[in-house]
Amino acid sequence: MAKLNENIINLDDKDIFLNVINMVNKYKLDNPDADILSLGVGDVSLPIIKPVIEAMHLAVDDLSRRETFKGYDTSFGSVALKEAILKNEYGNFNFGTDEIYISDGVKSDCTSILELFDIDSKICVTNAMYPVYKAGAACLNRKVTVLEADEDNNFMPNVPKEKYDIIYICSPSNPTGICYTYDELKKWVEYAMQNEAIILYDNVYMPFISSKDVPKSIYEIEGAKKVAIEFRSFSKLASFSGVRCSYYIIPNEIDKNINKVWKKRTINRFNGTSYIAQKGALAIYTEEAQIEIKKNIAYYKENAKLLRDFFLAHGYIVYGGIDAPYVWVKIKENMTSWELFDLFLNKLNIVIIPGIIFGTGGDEYFRLSGLGTKETVEKAIKRMEEYYEKES
Repeated sequence: MAKLNENIINLDDKDIFLNVINMVNKYKLDNPDADILSLGVGDVSLPIIKPVIEAMHLAVDDLSRRETFKGYDTSFGSVALKEAILKNEYGNFNFGTDEIYISDGVKSDCTSILELFDIDSKICVTNAMYPVYKAGAACLNRKVTVLEADEDNNFMPNVPKEKYDIIYICSPSNPTGICYTYDELKKWVEYAMQNEAIILYDNVYMPFISSKDVPKSIYEIEGAKKVAIEFRSFSKLASFSGVRCSYYIIPNEIDKNINKVWKKRTINRFNGTSYIAQKGALAIYTEEAQIEIKKNIAYYKENAKLLRDFFLAHGYIVYGGIDAPYVWVKIKENMTSWELFDLFLNKLNIVIIPGIIFGTGGDEYFRLSGLGTKETVEKAIKRMEEYYEKES
């Protein structure tokens, strides 16, 4: 029998999101009358807005008629959508359509991109981190070094003295909700330039940024076009988590041949993003859609603010919740993050995400999300308020 990939076999299946889902489902079976409120959801709760839905309906109609039917298209994405993204998101950076790719989700993009680089490339991630960076690399037989990040450095690792080839940076961060400022990001760009490294910049939560000292793209940093690949998605921006549409930039300035190599890979590994998804994404850039999308982002940010303010008022150390939908809270009770998860589920019927899921550096914390409904957030806060009053 063919030998299995030991890196996948050896992936840790103890501290993963699926265990949260399984535990909650078991609790529901054992307690069918329990009113479970989720503050852990990483998915959006608001529906896709009308202008985008209408565009997707028209795309479906296109597929129903011989004269407008669309089958396989380019593996790199619709030219019209790429032009719209570059105009609306990257207008000041002079990128060409050959430098942008339309895909079906950053979760897969930020792993697949490793195929561009030699298998022995030295990769580093931070602790705590979005788990996919480390696990996805393992699935491709790549080894990853974890750089510690904690309260002492605001969950941003110090620029290493050792040389790495690939660096994962997520800003705004999942799970901590913090952002790299211009000055902080500049240090990493300079490191990458000095060490001929590549930064894989996960910028999915860019729409939530409002602080003036936080760049909305790594390409705002001088020299970044020489060292950075940036990933973005429509999942949180436009409720596309079930539709799947994303994009990323590979600048020609990194290497004049890099896009030739990547296009060769993409032709052989990817048949393109759904026509319906791309038509919906294109409609996001209409004036009407932009107004509604900004309202949705404000809705989620208000949820995050409510959660942040609640835990601050109760004496917790809190991160995030300003330029991101996530709130990262330090546990002040004498327990692990799984133990606190059990307490919240069993005593409050509230779901939180234990920080250990994001790496060993997260076990003293838990993550909350503002991406649920306002009704859920307000109801949960009321329930927690009553609990803390009884405990005090």
